[in-house]
Amino acid sequence: MNSKLTLPRLSVLARLCVGAVFMVSLLAGSAALEAKPKKKWKSDYTSKFGVMSPGPGGKFRVYAETTYIYRNVDQEYVHGFEVARKDQQRFMGYFEIRFPEPITVTPELEKAYTVMEGGKFIRSTADIHWEVYSSPFWFSEDDPLGTYELTIYIDGEHYRTIKYEVVPFESGLTF
Repeated sequence: MNSKLTLPRLSVLARLCVGAVFMVSLLAGSAALEAKPKKKWKSDYTSKFGVMSPGPGGKFRVYAETTYIYRNVDQEYVHGFEVARKDQQRFMGYFEIRFPEPITVTPELEKAYTVMEGGKFIRSTADIHWEVYSSPFWFSEDDPLGTYELTIYIDGEHYRTIKYEVVPFESGLTF
């Protein structure tokens, strides 16, 4: 057999292969280490979604958690979310909402949000919040019924996605 791979060459080749495997495992390990803190940071916050009322400092707070929301146009009926940072430090937050069908785009809506996909998707501005980030929502008569999807971002990272059902309001309901 006439092979050009001599024992010293095989030894060098084996060392190169072991080195390459070591580098790949090192890179994979460092990527795994980077991914672990991302899960931990979410535990630095608590969040709720549901029916809201004004709380201390004029911020709306969730008092009844639910993903079943009545399309009630009464300005007293408010739904939305709150995110609280456990160490009470500041953080940046914004949200996106995807509607089951396009909503009516008004100048006020365009001033307050980035409106995309012809009114089927909106994004809030990113703002800094101290301790609690809450956002109340009210309905208009022509807002669609169906499944809404709210995605909350904290410090530029996806924090939580909430799907909720908006159903007709029955005026005979008593609370």
